Amino acid sequence: MKKNILKFLIITLLLSSTVVLGFGCKGLSTEERAATKGTTLEYWTVFDDVGVINSILEPYLAQRQNLRITVRQFSQDEIYERLIEALAEDKGPDIISVHNKEIGKYLSKLDVMPVSVQDTTVYTVKKTLGTETLVNTGAITLPTIRDIERNYVQVVKNDVVRNNRIYGLPLSLDVMALYYNKDLLDKAGIPEPPTTWDEFQEATKKLTKIDSKTGKLIQSGTALGVSNNISGADDLLYILFKQSGVGFVSDSGRAVFNYIPRNTNASSPSMNVIDFFTNFANPDRDTYTWNSEQEDALNKFSRGSLGFFFGYSYHLPQIKARGPQLNVEILPMLQLNSEKSVNVANYWVQTVLKKSKHQQEAWAVVNYLANTSANNKYLELTKRPTARRANIVNQQEDENLAPFITQVLVADNWYYGKNYNSAKRAIGDMFTSWIRVTADTEKPLERKKYLMDRASSIFNQSL
Repeated sequence: MKKNILKFLIITLLLSSTVVLGFGCKGLSTEERAATKGTTLEYWTVFDDVGVINSILEPYLAQRQNLRITVRQFSQDEIYERLIEALAEDKGPDIISVHNKEIGKYLSKLDVMPVSVQDTTVYTVKKTLGTETLVNTGAITLPTIRDIERNYVQVVKNDVVRNNRIYGLPLSLDVMALYYNKDLLDKAGIPEPPTTWDEFQEATKKLTKIDSKTGKLIQSGTALGVSNNISGADDLLYILFKQSGVGFVSDSGRAVFNYIPRNTNASSPSMNVIDFFTNFANPDRDTYTWNSEQEDALNKFSRGSLGFFFGYSYHLPQIKARGPQLNVEILPMLQLNSEKSVNVANYWVQTVLKKSKHQQEAWAVVNYLANTSANNKYLELTKRPTARRANIVNQQEDENLAPFITQVLVADNWYYGKNYNSAKRAIGDMFTSWIRVTADTEKPLERKKYLMDRASSIFNQSL
């Protein structure tokens, strides 16, 4: 009996020693001991599925048992204010998602991506008697400007590289496409969807239904002409300007859409583009099909009372969830010249805060999510278009992604200032006032010129 007790005590001591000696018997250095100290990162994201990010981080964290990452999701409207509040209290995230049009707004608060970071893996392995904790420290080389230029579509470099410094990396990259309700087109006698803007106008007229007694819209062909209930109305205007060969912003980012050639008494090219856009919400035009009193365009399309909807890839799961019965198809963005395709990039950049106390670990996580095979898993789970050139060909085989991915190479950004919301509001206000300019308006051209000048001035003040 005493021998059995003694044997049990000896085995217990051996097991206990093995667990402790998992660190001790390897003789960890001071640096290694410091590296094994527990670290928690906070990651603030917008729109991205928190569950997807967490699942992708699982294998990464399994090799870094000293690291914890808390992923929190915010709306685009609230994230900046929440960040300012947190920074005022010396808190806030380590990693944050920033919209590509708002990088300038956040820039002073962001850390610059370093050349490399130290990365420590800490994980436990089972041994015959107990376990052993292994610690390995090495350096991870982060992308250079040349790497970004070579591996990502062009707009990414334009957005994330400021003053020859890199401020983050995207996980995906969205562009605009044309959704349409196939059943509504069939009922309107439209056998094939439009391939040109002229065909689009004619199809819109056929799809539009107006109550003859009240004058109210019963069914809309498309959602264009205003901005309060249309996602990406400003992007659509930019697309129309660029497709028409009319300047919207200069190379320095300043608004030039108000430019009118001297000594002209006729409508300018800029006015013609804005007329084309706003005529869809002008009751005096035969293309009238929308107005500011309509519900949100996404909701109306999902309910089956909107023929065409200009949207991004992230709208597809929302449409399917809200209108599972819809017979929806997607086309690439309409073009005036197929040889000079135009689109707008709409995406989020993952970056690190200056105030983060764990910048090395944070940048390592950003690199893992955006610049390793983990990014392929992210794209597979989220069904979003890639920002990386190497993935474009594969994604073209996905019928839902193909209308978007075919134009990511030509997508660009038109806003690099500090207050995108201000610029967007200025454009939206211009739409609203523009529609009020009628044939009875005194000096209509002068009035339109004033509206363009005012919008342009507010836009440039936001830079």
